[in-house]
Amino acid sequence: MGWEMEVILGGLGFAFFLLLWGIFPHRIYQVRRSNGDGAISSPHQVEALRVEAEGVKAEANRVVRIPSVRSPVGLSVDDRLFHLRVLPHSSRNGGPWGVLEGQIGGWGFRVPVFFEQVRIDGTLRERYRARIWGCRCEATAIPDFREQAEDVFRALEYADRLPPYALQRSEPHDSALIPIYPWGEGWRVHEPDGPILEAMDLGTLRQRVADAYGLPVGAVQVRVLSEELAWVPPVAVFRPMEGSIFYLPVAWSGTSWRLHLAGAPLSAPGDGAGIWSLWKVVAARGLERGWLRVPEDLVLEVWSAAAWEVLVSTLPEAIAGLRFYATGPQLRAVLLPVYRREDGWVAVYTEEDRWTVFMGRDPADLRQRVGEALCAAGCLADPQALRLEMKRMGKPSHAECALPDLGR
Repeated sequence: MGWEMEVILGGLGFAFFLLLWGIFPHRIYQVRRSNGDGAISSPHQVEALRVEAEGVKAEANRVVRIPSVRSPVGLSVDDRLFHLRVLPHSSRNGGPWGVLEGQIGGWGFRVPVFFEQVRIDGTLRERYRARIWGCRCEATAIPDFREQAEDVFRALEYADRLPPYALQRSEPHDSALIPIYPWGEGWRVHEPDGPILEAMDLGTLRQRVADAYGLPVGAVQVRVLSEELAWVPPVAVFRPMEGSIFYLPVAWSGTSWRLHLAGAPLSAPGDGAGIWSLWKVVAARGLERGWLRVPEDLVLEVWSAAAWEVLVSTLPEAIAGLRFYATGPQLRAVLLPVYRREDGWVAVYTEEDRWTVFMGRDPADLRQRVGEALCAAGCLADPQALRLEMKRMGKPSHAECALPDLGR
């Protein structure tokens, strides 16, 4: 029995040391985890934590989730939604702490993320905040902030798509935004308690939404999504010269012009040459789809002074003018500058903060087109009353009679 007892005691001893081997590392891990208490360290503390964690690399990677301010790298999130990147040192001089980056419908976005120190229950904490699709996301820990941002993205999803446009009703008691989603080559709005409406272009969809809510079309404006995921008015629209509510809103960031054409995103560099290159593409598609008869039927309305400065910088000096007399308390001469550009002619009608750009094959064609547009707007009784003056001219006068407003 002596050797049997030795075997039993040996087995018990092995089991005891095996138990110690399993319990002690687990207890050490629990202590480390309790020390972290789920809080995320400030960007200014990250580097120190990494130094302290040297030698226990795996544990450091678990605790320190914020990229170093000195060596920014991406914080991995669902790539379909966004990527969080820290900007080095920018938060120290009032700039954003980081950016949310990603793509929606082929367009990139960059949302600035700010942080500030606040006192909560007597304790100084850091708060991270950003505005996404008009929603304020704010939290004192990065995981909570990230979760809020993801919730906003997912709340706006419809059929696995995110909205690049919205319609805003300008009623006094309700200025709600209605997201617009890509649907084939067209667009759809879907409200939980409202109608599901579709159209091939945003102008027609806007008209249908206005009709559904019993509003004049001017009470519904299209908003575009900026690169910072904010709803903003378009800076310009492409439209046929007459006879259609079809139009294409244009977004501009200073670095790019952006629009959707037949369900596909289209962009160009944000300089003056970029908008003219878009003009050619839109005109060609209009001819192909039948909503333009000739390329010169396309008109561009610019609603942003900054965007207009970029566009007009590419025009040569005006070499002619189109003159008419606007009626009112006093008869007043109005002069539209005329430019020679590449293989066409350009005239610009200015009304306060709106610039309408017309194209013509030659001066006579341009004069006829502008005359018909002014006549349709009620500025002229007879298109033949518009006179072409082939001479150099100064700064154009402002017209008192506006062209029909598409709504901004």
